[in-house]
Amino acid sequence: MATALGLVAMALLGALLPVVVARRDRRPPEPLAPVLLGLELARLAEHLRQVEEGNQPNKAERLAASTLAYDLALRDYCRSVDLPVPDGLGLSRSQRFELESALLVHGHDW
Repeated sequence: MATALGLVAMALLGALLPVVVARRDRRPPEPLAPVLLGLELARLAEHLRQVEEGNQPNKAERLAASTLAYDLALRDYCRSVDLPVPDGLGLSRSQRFELESALLVHGHDW
């Protein structure tokens, strides 16, 4: 029994070794340029407007998902230009307004 368990453990270690080596050798992803994040934010803002004005089913879920996507892109854009962002996933209306205002004050547009 102990030898069978040892063989299983050795097989698992052998299977994991290439994964560990590949992960270690992977370069960190390049950060996106702020201009690209601004374009994505503009695209998401337009999508959010379309969902708000639209009549498709599950409107509340679509609004929630679109708003969360917009908030995440807004956070990424702010981080890329070294603006502080609040913790958490979603943003309140006031937090969203503050981040958008900070971007505009610092000369960024979307």
